[in-house]
Amino acid sequence: MLKRISLLLCLGLWAITICAQDMNYTKQLVNKLSSPEFHGRGYVNSGDSIAAAYLSKEMKEIGLNGFTENYYQAYTISINTYPEKTTLKLDGKELEPASEYIVNPNAKTCVGESELTWITKDILTNSRALAGFMKKDLSNSFLAIDSTGLNNKDLYNFAQTMMKKNVFDAKGVVLINGKLKFSARTKTVDYPTFMLKSDVITPDVKKISYDIKSEFLEKYQTQNLIAYIPGKSDSCIVLSAHYDHLGHFGDKIYPGANDNASGVAMVMNLAKHFKSLKKKPRYTMVLALFSGEEAGLLGSNHYVEHPLFPLEKTKMVLNFDMVATGSEAIYVINGKMVPTEMEKFKAINKKKAYVFKMHGTGESSSSDHAPFHKKGVKAVFFYTHGDNADYHETTDTSDKLPYTQFEGIFKLVRDYAEMK
Repeated sequence: MLKRISLLLCLGLWAITICAQDMNYTKQLVNKLSSPEFHGRGYVNSGDSIAAAYLSKEMKEIGLNGFTENYYQAYTISINTYPEKTTLKLDGKELEPASEYIVNPNAKTCVGESELTWITKDILTNSRALAGFMKKDLSNSFLAIDSTGLNNKDLYNFAQTMMKKNVFDAKGVVLINGKLKFSARTKTVDYPTFMLKSDVITPDVKKISYDIKSEFLEKYQTQNLIAYIPGKSDSCIVLSAHYDHLGHFGDKIYPGANDNASGVAMVMNLAKHFKSLKKKPRYTMVLALFSGEEAGLLGSNHYVEHPLFPLEKTKMVLNFDMVATGSEAIYVINGKMVPTEMEKFKAINKKKAYVFKMHGTGESSSSDHAPFHKKGVKAVFFYTHGDNADYHETTDTSDKLPYTQFEGIFKLVRDYAEMK
């Protein structure tokens, strides 16, 4: 009897250890990918390629199959970057990049000093004043909106739209916002747009000086990583995530821990699980890590145009993007577009209670599931809602991640793929 109890205790401890090892691997992977040596997994200092080499090595250690030795599916992109330290001053006072200002990532190099001309409520609400304003020579002025003076959301949005289109032929634009969400662009425009935190600028500021140097990379080679685990059928399930992030804004790095080192960790954990099984999975499991997502779903669009597994044989795409939080719920984006599959997720969760709240949504083009969906392939995107304030900011660091529903999503997807 004692031997039997001891055996059961050992088995229980072994199961707990395996679970802990999975989360240890997750955190190790997220910590590594969001560390400075990966340069934000963008295109300054080839951060994307450094990440790809690291992930290729991880795939080899798991023992995944591939179409190339390093799992690469290479393609080229054009991308605008900011490799050098940036400077922005208001009336001589220097602001802190990334935390007090950013530039719209489609801006070319701009160096100089300009007048700061304010658009006020009196200008926007008086047709004569607006006509007179538009006749002014604003070619050496940056335009800014006095948001407090407008005190009207619709009017403020209207003014922002006019400024973004540069209908005033200004030298540049200053938009004032409470949040600074950086991004990536594949094209440039001739006038820069600066986004500033609302507490660093007031309508009495008259001068803006700037030194922003961009480098537009044409025909830059990047790569997806595509691996697979052979199944009993040549039909496949794709488990995907984007491994790229925003890289640098000058000397500031965007670590991208939740977005989307966490999604990569989910795919790699699922890869380890399905590879460890003694029998083949029912369907071939495809592990796809895409680059170029932040610049417009470039990697996943490239894949669907050059699929390594026939799209007509792809039964389902399960994409993971920002899955290390979740204090409020998980969202299955696109879930309403695949109602049969959504019901399966709900049935599993009703029985096992893996996640405490789950919502399916309508069609969305917000992540790498979208190009598959447009090609007629069933595809959803798992996203954890809550605690995501650091999205697209330099503060998206690994130490902040609670992993609230990470294991629940892992188990939900594991069970779904095994029953599919």
